[in-house]
This record gives sequence, structure tokens and C-alpha cells, in this order.
Amino acid sequence: MLDKMVYFLNVVRTGSFSDAARLYGISPSAGSRWIIELEEKLGVSLLKRSTRKVVATEPGQHLYDRFNNVNAEIEDIFSELQRFGQEERGTIVIASTPLFAKRFLCRIVGEYLLAHPQVNFRVIETAYDVDMVEKVDFVIRAKATYDGFQEKDSLLIRRSLLRYPLVACCSPEYASRYGMPVVPQDLSRHNCLFASTLVGGNKWVFHADGEYSAVSIAQTVEVEDSEFIKEVALKGGGVAYLPLNILRQELADGRLIAILSDYLDAEFELNLYYRRRRQMPLPCSNFKDFLIRRTRELDQEGI
Repeated sequence: MLDKMVYFLNVVRTGSFSDAARLYGISPSAGSRWIIELEEKLGVSLLKRSTRKVVATEPGQHLYDRFNNVNAEIEDIFSELQRFGQEERGTIVIASTPLFAKRFLCRIVGEYLLAHPQVNFRVIETAYDVDMVEKVDFVIRAKATYDGFQEKDSLLIRRSLLRYPLVACCSPEYASRYGMPVVPQDLSRHNCLFASTLVGGNKWVFHADGEYSAVSIAQTVEVEDSEFIKEVALKGGGVAYLPLNILRQELADGRLIAILSDYLDAEFELNLYYRRRRQMPLPCSNFKDFLIRRTRELDQEGI
């Protein structure tokens, strides 16, 4: 029955018994017999035959529409089974924000290569959006989010990797010399260390008592590197707005102090993006699962 159903799909696609038979590797007479047997089994007429073309009847079109998707699933299952036992090889191309690349991706790629030496990697460190039409398998992007934030519509699949609070902070020396902001609007009079890709522009978002404050900050230093911003802040260069996970040690030992603590900050989120595919290549599929799992494990370990 499965053979007959797949042959039927080919007849509808090609509009010809002989063309469908050629694709399926059988004789046209055998194909015609299969359709007759299929129609007798189902009790309906599936095809209209003419001298020029074969077209589906109404029940035939319904069968085609429903079974065409089922057949695609069957093909995927067969492909998945055939992948068992295959050796992983090929090149995986990843575009990643520098913060994730330095803190997580380098470790994860190293661990993966230890177990899969035939896989190659090409890593592009960039804080900016990458056109997925190019030969890129995965993109890891950072952004600031807050209640009511709406991400732009995308045809890509998104998987959340990490989320941290964003913390406004400065060094004790900077606070001693220039004072500490009391409300978010005070930031317009302070040196602010700025990464447009991190917070989506030159506005820092805070909220208290259900009200949001989107503050246009003074752009003293703009650089798309969170570690660079942290180092400038540690030297007293200004106020930084960074993810908590890269500030924990400095906040704990007092080299940086959190400011505007009465306000709830936005959140920093790292996401994995990849294209929709009927069948993802084996190296990409396996690495994707490993990347998601190890990122969360490393985060729990305090990396």
C-alpha cells in the first residue's frame, strides 16, 4: 500500500502514468494496475484520465494533500535511520557575539572536537546581525529585553541559551569624583559606556512601580565588546550597563558598585538562531544539541 500511495503522489505531480512509473522504476502498466488496486481498496476514484493529462479527482486531491506531508515525514525518518553509524564530518559555521564566543563557545567547540575530530569549525566573532542566507549554520546574538519587548519577526528558529539581569555600575573612584545617579534621567549627565548591539540602541531601560524609563545616555565610549566596557568602568571611565554574569566577581569584591538599585533593570538574553530545514545535516544537528546542553551546564558551574 505504501508503494502504491507514493506512486500515486508521483502521478499527481507529473500528470502522467508513464513519467511517474519512470521515476518510481516500474512499468507504466504496473503503475496503472497499482492505481486501480488503490482505488478499489479505498472505494473512490482518485484520478481523471484523458489523452493529454492525468489529474486528481476531489477525493484524489484530498488524499494527495494529506499524504504528501506524511510521505515527507517518512522520508525524514528513513534519512534519520540511515545517519546512524555514519561518521560525523563536515564544516560548521557559527557567527557569535564576542562575549559568548570567549566565555562559552571556545570551551564547547574544544570539548566537541575531542570527541568528533572529523568536524571542522569556522567561527565568526561579531556583535552585529549576520545574513543567514550566507553559508552560516548558527548565529548567536545578544540583546536586552524587558516586559513588553517584542522581537522582530523572523523566519529563523530561536532557542534561548542564557538570560541575566543587566546591571548599571561604576567604580568607587568614579562615584567619589562625579557622584552617583539617583534616578535614570541622571545618566544623561554622566559618562556612559555604550554597546549598541547589547541594548538595541543608545537607550537604557529601567522601571519602577510599573513605569518604564527609557533614558538616552551620553555616549562617552561606544564599543561592541562587553569585556572592554567592563575594563573601562573598572578604571573609573564611567557608568557601564552590563550582564550580571560578567560582573559578579567585581561587584563582590567592591571594585564595581551597582547603582540605581531601586529600579528594575532590563534583562540580557543570548539566543541561538538557525534556519528551518526539513533535514539538518548530522554534524549540525548533533552540535546544536550539545551546544544548548553545555551552555546551560557551564552557566550553572559559574563560567
